[in-house]
Amino acid sequence: MKFERKVYICQNKNELIRMDSTSGGVFSALAQYVLDRKGVVFGAEFDDMYRVVHGKGNAAADLSKFRGSKYIQSNMGDTFNEVKNLLQDKRWVLFTGTPCQVAGLKSFLEKDYENLILMDIVCFSVASPGVWEQYLVHLQNTGKINLNEVSRIKFRDKSRFGYEYTLMTFYDKKGHKLLASGPESNQMLRSYVSNTATRPSCYKCAFKTVERVSDFTAWDCYNIFQYNKKMDDNKGTSHLMVHNEKAANILEEIKQYLFVVEVDVHEAIKSEPAMTECGTPNEIREDFFKRLSNNEDPFNSYFKDSARIKVERLLRTTLSSIGLYKYVKRMLKG
Repeated sequence: MKFERKVYICQNKNELIRMDSTSGGVFSALAQYVLDRKGVVFGAEFDDMYRVVHGKGNAAADLSKFRGSKYIQSNMGDTFNEVKNLLQDKRWVLFTGTPCQVAGLKSFLEKDYENLILMDIVCFSVASPGVWEQYLVHLQNTGKINLNEVSRIKFRDKSRFGYEYTLMTFYDKKGHKLLASGPESNQMLRSYVSNTATRPSCYKCAFKTVERVSDFTAWDCYNIFQYNKKMDDNKGTSHLMVHNEKAANILEEIKQYLFVVEVDVHEAIKSEPAMTECGTPNEIREDFFKRLSNNEDPFNSYFKDSARIKVERLLRTTLSSIGLYKYVKRMLKG
């Protein structure tokens, strides 16, 4: 009998973990399940040069580096071989990544493993690592930040305004904020959401489908208020799709870490177009990358801090500060 996919909305019961996560903290619950079985967790992290790579961890203290969105294609290195060796040694493994990375690992392994958990994220796209590296150079050259002082980068930091209006934040070694900017003004995020920095393969992604090879698929739940008003606390909620019986059984066990409510599958899928839809290249993309390859600064050319951006930033921060932003945002979206 074919398994019927189900979707749940989830929030990690540990609020510190949830606030440190992009959405509801589902990854951390799954990771803890694997760590409790002396397993190893694989996910995207920053290396010492702030390039995005796939790394591994086998302790709860390692999980923080994997939490949070990183909209850059990660370097897989020797991850696939490491995963295979661990599985053959009967170790539990959690592998998280984009749908194409999960499908790539599945194909590489050539067989199913009961001790392997695969979770993909609903992926809008990934940006070129070269764009990210140039952005860091841009920040350094324009005096906005000294990268030697940076100890952590969060693409979607909820600490100031919450889940509805996240900021890209650079932290120093003492945990102080060096620089924070929202999606309307952060030049890297603007290049990403405008389909300018996106890798070409993402415009014709073969993995944007409901039918996935993973055990779990996770994505944002901004429309939590439509499902459960008591859970609408602006601290983050995840959609979690369960693809098979194995995943369903694991979810039952990790409910000790999560608040879980089942929701309608079709409504949940409808809430996130990126589940099945690819973006369209921005008309400036070709010239943007040409400037990048010529060592010019494409961020100053195309994503300047205009008067319109400044007004939009003021409106968003003001509305967020007084607790009205999420209501205005929802009203404008209908």
